[in-house]
Amino acid sequence: MLKKIIILLFISLIAINSLPTYSYEHSDYEIIKKLRKCNKKIERNPEDAKLYIQRGYLNFMVGNYEDALSDYEEAKTYEPNNSDIYYSIGQMQYMLKNYDNSLENYTKAINLHKKDAKSYVGRGLVKETCGNLQGALEDYNNAIKADKKYVQAYVNRGVIKDKQKDYSGALADYDKAIKLDKYASDAYYNRGLTLCKLKRYEEAIQDYTSAIELDGFYALAYYHRGLTYIELKEYEKARLDLIKTIEIRPQAKEAKEKLIELQDYVVE
Repeated sequence: MLKKIIILLFISLIAINSLPTYSYEHSDYEIIKKLRKCNKKIERNPEDAKLYIQRGYLNFMVGNYEDALSDYEEAKTYEPNNSDIYYSIGQMQYMLKNYDNSLENYTKAINLHKKDAKSYVGRGLVKETCGNLQGALEDYNNAIKADKKYVQAYVNRGVIKDKQKDYSGALADYDKAIKLDKYASDAYYNRGLTLCKLKRYEEAIQDYTSAIELDGFYALAYYHRGLTYIELKEYEKARLDLIKTIEIRPQAKEAKEKLIELQDYVVE
């Protein structure tokens, strides 16, 4: 269950066309206020591409992918050679599962900016999602050529190498990502997955723990640490991790099933 990572390197912030009809979490309140302000600015300056970009970003933040896409498309009419806009359109099309359109827009961004590492990574993710692992690997390689310090490119390339059973290559990429950014929780998590495949369970536990320490709501890290504790026959620790997984993600069916299976073991 390798985590798909979507890089959110958008441009500016501040944006809302009309308020969406569905209800928001309390944490979205500040974003909604910014969206209202951005609406008023757009009313006064309807041809300002930057305002549409800002509103697109905020619409994305509250899950309004279609509205965000519309904003970026509008921005494109005023700045047709802005590679960042095509990148953002590519992201929204990916979120809406319009993969062909997403690929097309990432490619346009790359054609406008040959060293746009984030667009290579975005396009690589689309290819990976569509099963084109070799194409994804090539894009992640190009991202690293464009920016040798781009952490996400190493993490994503590590995922591809793991899928291709190049475990030493995957570990090397995760090691590099962590060397560049010791706070890269996804690198620790994915390295833990690879270590488990190599039956290096104690090391995997350490990596899952590092991911959890960096992100206390990392449900997948809790879940896979729980599975690894089962391999080590540490059933009580496994039980606690599976319970935590379900607390974070109540819909986690696999964690619930594993928790039921644990009832067959003696928990100290």
